[in-house]
Amino acid sequence: MMTTSNERAEPVDLSVIIPFHNEAENLPALLTELDQCLPALGLHVEIIMVNDASTDCYERPAATPRFPIIWLDLTERSGQSAAMYFGISQASGRYVAFMDADLQNDPKDLEKLYYKLNEEGLDLITGLRIDRKDSWFRKISSKIANKIRSSLLGDNTRDTGCSLKVMRSELAKRLPGWNGMHRFIPALAQAMGYRVGECPVNHRPRRAGKSKVISWKRAIHATIDLIGMVWFCKRQFKGRLTSHPAINPAKKIPN
Repeated sequence: MMTTSNERAEPVDLSVIIPFHNEAENLPALLTELDQCLPALGLHVEIIMVNDASTDCYERPAATPRFPIIWLDLTERSGQSAAMYFGISQASGRYVAFMDADLQNDPKDLEKLYYKLNEEGLDLITGLRIDRKDSWFRKISSKIANKIRSSLLGDNTRDTGCSLKVMRSELAKRLPGWNGMHRFIPALAQAMGYRVGECPVNHRPRRAGKSKVISWKRAIHATIDLIGMVWFCKRQFKGRLTSHPAINPAKKIPN
């Protein structure tokens, strides 16, 4: 099910996609922060909230004071990759941003990522959490996982698990739809010939709700996915359409 605040009157520059599951306590504060910081970009923005079969209740506004909100509902709980995939399918922006709904990502960092992406001519930029506000076990396990992944895939990304990302729509539309995809977005992008970078971002303690991550399950699934990704990345084609499709001048266009 999808609800929109109104018809899109102007072309959208940036689609901010936010997957969530049982984050009713955090959503009002998140939308308020987005409404306060996104105007600094000077862009036409849409916010896409993807509900991954939440069981808690939250009254959904059709818009913030400044931006339209598109609400998407998944029929059953399917995970972060699925929520991102279906969010992309409804995004109309020239750029796509991802962030978590748990308030640990700082919405103010979207401006920094967007400008760095364009200044450096990148196709994807991902956040690098310098001072993570997570448990010591989660930080150590993530550090080990990042090192193993990077050594096998060569994605040159130190914190692929950071949900805060900005990318060009062309890349977002090519991301495949399978469970676990969100852990390998930089590697997928590089395998397809896109330019990837990272930028230090703020990371905040969780205010409310509970983490949806079960570490040992994630480790097992990530290991299986990593084996498949080594093959999958090698099989990607790197060709991309040129900005302006070629026209055969000898071919007559019918009246």
